[in-house]
Amino acid sequence: MDIRPPQQRLSRPRIVDEAIALLRDEGLENVTLRRLAARLKVEAPSLYKHIRGKDELLGLVTVRLFSNQLDEIGPCATWQEWLRQLGRVLWSTQTRIPDSGSLVATTAFTPDQIETMSDLAAAPLLAFGIAPIDARHMHLSAQAIILGFSALIEGPGTEAFTAEVRIEPLVAESIDALVRGWEAKLAP
Repeated sequence: MDIRPPQQRLSRPRIVDEAIALLRDEGLENVTLRRLAARLKVEAPSLYKHIRGKDELLGLVTVRLFSNQLDEIGPCATWQEWLRQLGRVLWSTQTRIPDSGSLVATTAFTPDQIETMSDLAAAPLLAFGIAPIDARHMHLSAQAIILGFSALIEGPGTEAFTAEVRIEPLVAESIDALVRGWEAKLAP
């Protein structure tokens, strides 16, 4: 029987929480099971009682971050407002958490993880009467835009790129263009 207080017991949510903290503090390259175990004050093999390995861990971290991002959006009056807010929240995460774009781009998601994230993102759009396939494509296109900008700011040419381009307004303009494109596509 585990006699440690509940907040100190090893669990999947606690592991994911600490992995997110490790990502935020040290970047994706340093999110290893050994470092994670050290931060949790356990031996690395004990993590395998809760996760199958690093690939599953990174998928769980991404799903949690994505769910948290969607929670940040809050109520919106229109699907256009929601899609713009999604872009803003996704971009905010890219700027707050180092390598979060690389995390999304390099994680080998399970079909269940992909379905979970897609269902979470589509639900608000479905509530506005958007068709399921369009809802999926809308959120994926917003994510693609943000991941593209993430690659630009996380890559080796970051300083040269950001010296030439005011990135924040460009991100907002790109999301606005996406919304206008979807308005045109959905127009009767």
